[in-house]
This record gives sequence, structure tokens and C-alpha cells, in this order.
Amino acid sequence: MSKSQNGWNAGPKTEIRIVSPKVPGTNVDFPQGVLAGDVETVLMYVAAEFHRTVEPLKDGECWGYFYKNIEGSSELSNHASGTAIDLNAPAHPMGRANTFSAAKVAAIRKILAFCEGVVRWGGDYSGRKDDMHFEINKGASEVARIARKIRALSAPKPPSTPKPPAQPAKLVVDGKLGPATIRRWQQVMGTPVDGKISDPSELVRAVQRLLRSKGHQIDVDGRGIRQDGRYYLTTYALQGYLGTERDGRMSAPVSELVKAIQRRLNTNKF
Repeated sequence: MSKSQNGWNAGPKTEIRIVSPKVPGTNVDFPQGVLAGDVETVLMYVAAEFHRTVEPLKDGECWGYFYKNIEGSSELSNHASGTAIDLNAPAHPMGRANTFSAAKVAAIRKILAFCEGVVRWGGDYSGRKDDMHFEINKGASEVARIARKIRALSAPKPPSTPKPPAQPAKLVVDGKLGPATIRRWQQVMGTPVDGKISDPSELVRAVQRLLRSKGHQIDVDGRGIRQDGRYYLTTYALQGYLGTERDGRMSAPVSELVKAIQRRLNTNKF
């Protein structure tokens, strides 16, 4: 079988597998076609990226397969093997150099860099320039490698496993109702977090509502939880809820009730 300039089999459409794809993401057709399979994947990627980053493709002005010799040569063109395409051909005629701006050339360079030498641009010819022209420049194994790289871009990514939420550091069970214990208590109870028990306190109200739901007859007034050794009805009810000695007092500087609170908060609930 005849070979085109790049070494690929060339011949009539009936002898090589020529397909007529649409450029992905566009309404632009390649009616003359390109070689099916990996070559199609690579050249349609080039065309799609050209449309996206260089300039919009014009339907009817993009060419593909054509069984012919290279202009002025007896060697078969790479179009004859379906391994070359011309993009927006009338705007970038053969033989005219510098038909793209510097910014567009930079975008073309990015496309070529992604293809790692598998695609050659006619604008890089040492002789007569052909700015519209892009062709396969390697053998089947290298084309297959770039085709796999392209297909991987659109392959669905496996769902990521969500990381479990970070667990807060454990409170030191020291029986002291300090800012760290109060902040954790406020977080667990869903009240504003400032590390303080004000008078009245939204934290105390939340605890009182919980205690009332457990059958303790107390007012929801935001008062009654203090580590000052004094008697409070809310403290008495809290001792009953947590199963500590019931004397209504949160002793200072160390309290068994506070230790029970800290142990409960270390389970991230109350």
C-alpha cells in the first residue's frame, strides 16, 4: 500500500478507514474526513482546542482527507492517509506566513506542547509555510499514547472519599470550669461561643431547657451554673442529670460535677 509523507498507509477511502466527525463542542463538520481511531481522537482534539483557544472554526472551511500529492512534489500528502487537517483554510492560505497574531501562535504552541511532538504545524515548516495545516508526525504507538491522554481528560473521575470531620481535642478532665470547657459546652449546645458564662447566659438557658425536658422543675432564666461553691437549683438538677453527688454546689477550685461535664463533652454530646 502507498504511504503518505509521514509513513501512514494512504489510499482511497475504501482502503483506509476514513470517518467524517464533528469537532467536539462545535457544529463544525469534517466532511472529507480523517483516519478513524486514535488519529481521529488526536486531530479532533487539536481542532476543538483551536476553536476554543485560537479562533472559532468556520464550518465548510475546515478540510481533511484528500488523496493527492504534496504541492510541487511527487510524494503523497498526509491528507492522503487521513492524518492531516486544515483549519479555517481560506484565512490562512498555503504559502502565506504569519497569518496568526502572536497571541494565537502562543495558543497553538500550547496545543502542540500537549501533543508532545505527535502533531506538527505547517507554520513551522522550514520552507513554504502552511499556517492552516496540522498533521500527525509520529507512528501509531505514539499517537495511541496521546489519544489515551486526551480521553483521560473527559473520563469520569472516581468519587473522592470524604474525609471524616476532624475531632476536637479532648478536654482535660481537671474539674475546672475554664474557658476551654465552656467553649466546648457552648459548641455542643449550639449557643454562641465566647468561653464565658454571662449572667444571664444562653448556654445556661440551653442546659435548663435540656434539664426540663428530662423532668427537672427549674426556670429557664439563664442563671444557676457557677463554680463558686454556692447552692443553685440548676446546679442541683445538673448533678442529678449527670449522676454526681447532689448538693447543688459546683465546688471551687475543683468540682466533681465539672469533671462529669468534661467527660460528657469529650463524647461530643451532652
